Amino acid sequence: MAKAKARTTQPNERLSAQLALASMAIEIRSDVVLTRLVAWARRRLNRSGDSIAIAHQIAVDLGYYLVCHQYKMPRAAYDLLAVAYEVSVETPTRATIIQLPSRKK
Repeated sequence: MAKAKARTTQPNERLSAQLALASMAIEIRSDVVLTRLVAWARRRLNRSGDSIAIAHQIAVDLGYYLVCHQYKMPRAAYDLLAVAYEVSVETPTRATIIQLPSRKK
């Protein structure tokens, strides 16, 4: 039970820490769009706690930002995108391994 709780809070903490770092970066503060994106994400994460959904939305929004700004983005935003990607794909899934029949010679 304690391990399951630790696994669910770790992505929240990682995303929250990266959002805090991004909000303090000068290049993020100088861009109104990125400042609003980081502020929105911090509020939503504090309110809902759903780090996977927030991380996915951050990745989508930063993707649009990249396209609209000719693929130029501050380093702090790239770091945030990397952490958002890690958090959004970190959902464990169970799979069944199916054994294939052996080939007859």
